[in-house]
Amino acid sequence: MFKNRVVEKALDELSSRTVIKPDTVRSVHCLIDLNILNEPNLNAYIEDLFEIKKNKIMTVYYAPRQTKELASYSPLFSNRHLHWDGTLIHPMKKKVVSKKCDLLFNFFMKDNRTLQSISSHIKADFRVGYATVDHRLNDLMLGNENNSAEKFFSTFSNFFFKISTE
Repeated sequence: MFKNRVVEKALDELSSRTVIKPDTVRSVHCLIDLNILNEPNLNAYIEDLFEIKKNKIMTVYYAPRQTKELASYSPLFSNRHLHWDGTLIHPMKKKVVSKKCDLLFNFFMKDNRTLQSISSHIKADFRVGYATVDHRLNDLMLGNENNSAEKFFSTFSNFFFKISTE
């Protein structure tokens, strides 16, 4: 119950921030729920779309439980990383939330307190995700029919580049 209040407060703070659509995208974070998107070439879409280097893309993974099959995904957050008091506890938390990015992709379709907490802690100028999650998390929301990386980035690029920055 207490962690719900803490996450709700972070989401409220997120919704009151000033949205900034970057003129040029130099850094990207991706928060991926491995239950819905498990495509190894995700970075290739981002590199092609924005012409940025692989080292400017940070990918953060989520799975409800850590298993041996998921050992290759790093950093990998799970439900146990959201402490009872609402704080995130993970050895790589500082690395994930300390760097500001131009764009954050939230690749998850269902509300989940751990994912909401991770996303709300990432400092991003512009946020993109699915319309099926809490609307405070994303500035541009896409329908859940865009469930593959190819469809997602195709739809995203149609809208993102038409948004005026003035």
